[in-house]
Amino acid sequence: MKKPETLASPLSLQAAGDNDFSDEPLLTAKRASKALNLPLYYFTKTAKRKALGLPFYCVNRLVRFRLGELHQWQIAYAHKLQEEQVAALDVGGANA
Repeated sequence: MKKPETLASPLSLQAAGDNDFSDEPLLTAKRASKALNLPLYYFTKTAKRKALGLPFYCVNRLVRFRLGELHQWQIAYAHKLQEEQVAALDVGGANA
């Protein structure tokens, strides 16, 4: 049986390595919000998406997300927030 062809180029697949999400379906903002248990406006508002650094794709005028990339972002963002809290405590307390 013939293996289905992927839409990604061989070079991009090689560069992606373990972080290849090209086989994942694209999610709407509503589904991404439910999957990550985050507010819907994080995904629908352009300024909030950019401020948070959410990974997204524009398909014509539609905004779509890949769950694997969002999961990696969520882990990195939580780590960043934790580092900021530790730095704030080191400087002079949580309310400094």
